Amino acid sequence: MKIIDFHTHYLPTHASAKEILNSMDKSNIESSVMLACPNHPRYTDCGLTCTNEEVEKLVNSNPDRFIGGVYVEPRNVMEAQTRIREYHAKGFKVIKMWPAHGFSPDDPMIYPVWEVANELKMIVLFHSGVLGNGHNRQLPLTTIRSAAFNSKFGQPVLLDQVARYFPDIKFVIAHGAYPWTLEALEMSFVFKNIYVDMSCPLGYEAYNLMKVLKPARIAWDRLLFGSDSAGITDDCVERWKLLMDDEFFAAHKEDFFYNNAKSLLK
Repeated sequence: MKIIDFHTHYLPTHASAKEILNSMDKSNIESSVMLACPNHPRYTDCGLTCTNEEVEKLVNSNPDRFIGGVYVEPRNVMEAQTRIREYHAKGFKVIKMWPAHGFSPDDPMIYPVWEVANELKMIVLFHSGVLGNGHNRQLPLTTIRSAAFNSKFGQPVLLDQVARYFPDIKFVIAHGAYPWTLEALEMSFVFKNIYVDMSCPLGYEAYNLMKVLKPARIAWDRLLFGSDSAGITDDCVERWKLLMDDEFFAAHKEDFFYNNAKSLLK
């Protein structure tokens, strides 16, 4: 079974391009969406360093295996518009944003950014769901405040107006948006331009909720696999293969791992 990893962070200090490709080959991952991190102490102080330029070099080194995702800060409206156009021209398909850094996706201030993404028919991947307290233990208070951490902006319903106004953007709600998983599934069920990825530990919790509640309103063709790893995916892939063998999910296993992402990336 072929796999597309829709949520991978390129962190050169954690894994080299060769190591990532070896892991992808071992797990039969055809391609991975590689995402940058912003140049901010919230990331760099945790060793999470990778610029858009580094992702560009990685993608150029093996464009058949790596799919580029450019990080933008939409509150810097003109810079974000310029950056999106620049990287779209370089073949990037995905934009990564972090609303939990203090902005709501439906803030009218950033609608000019949505206009550009809509014009170019880009994919926008959001960190979604609640933020943990781990960074509070790792980072100084000044960094926490400057990063403007706030979980409330990870709620999927904040995409409602944006998805209506900008139908040519494909939005991806990451991490199953746990604990707002049912809300994320409903948004994806209602809007054909909203997808849900099940990456990171929050994704496992979202899976547990789905397994117990078995909601009827699931857009199975818009559910995506993502590791949220630094490219070493072996354990994550094997765990998800077992999880997707459950009778509630099994019929959708190949779509989850491959077909849905392949269709989205066309």
